[in-house]
Amino acid sequence: MPTPTFRQRRRIAVTVTSAALVVMFGIVWIQTGRLADVAMLTGGTLLCCVLLLAAFGMRRRIPILPLGSVSTWTQVHIYMGFFTAGVYWMHVPNLIGNGIFECALSILFLLVTGSGFYGLYASRTLPKRLTAVEGQHRFDRVEWHRGQIADHAKKLLEELSVQVGIPVLGSFYSQHLNPFFTSRPSLAYVLMPTGVRRRKLLSGLKDLERYLENEGRGTAGRFAALVRRRDDLDYQFALQLRLRLWVVFHSILTLALVAGGLIHSFLAFRFTG
Repeated sequence: MPTPTFRQRRRIAVTVTSAALVVMFGIVWIQTGRLADVAMLTGGTLLCCVLLLAAFGMRRRIPILPLGSVSTWTQVHIYMGFFTAGVYWMHVPNLIGNGIFECALSILFLLVTGSGFYGLYASRTLPKRLTAVEGQHRFDRVEWHRGQIADHAKKLLEELSVQVGIPVLGSFYSQHLNPFFTSRPSLAYVLMPTGVRRRKLLSGLKDLERYLENEGRGTAGRFAALVRRRDDLDYQFALQLRLRLWVVFHSILTLALVAGGLIHSFLAFRFTG
């Protein structure tokens, strides 16, 4: 029997998730017609889903356990998340619960759901953007690579002779290149990396070529190559940091949601009993 393709697996997952939501909605509709307390049903289902999602998330971060592939559990996590969002809508039709605690819990759930959807988008797009940049660097080695590039740029300037335009290149290096090579990228760049710095520096080096001899132009070209390397490094750093911060943010919110959900369920059962 041939192994299902990715598209076939996705169709199966979408079909199963949709069918589960339809069945759940049908049960809620029938129970509502019987004047049953459907809040307990949807709330209990919602709590179980949140606990399972938290467990799936922990499983994905412990790949050594012999419990199936991480990719499989990731897919289960994604579609269980869609099902959970549907059950939440059945449980809280006004989107935000009434009461201070219920309102805070609703906002927390929406934040977890929103960060989960962002994680789905990021996991599909950021790896492609990372591999599109020349050179792959480990996150914990970024600072070391920055130092290497800065040292290389400094040595290039020291090797120049006065006759090939060191005053011109030296001035440009002091004003523009040295701050770029020796400082970390700004918060604005980390949040929204663009090629503005890169284009500005490369354009400035290009404009200097008319004041330089052949050797100086060669050095300017090597400076330009270092600018590209440093900008690519910062770009990878920004994307990797975004992924790491999302994992931390989503995990903390999930733990808070689990705690809040358990407290809410305990209070609900106690009030009903």
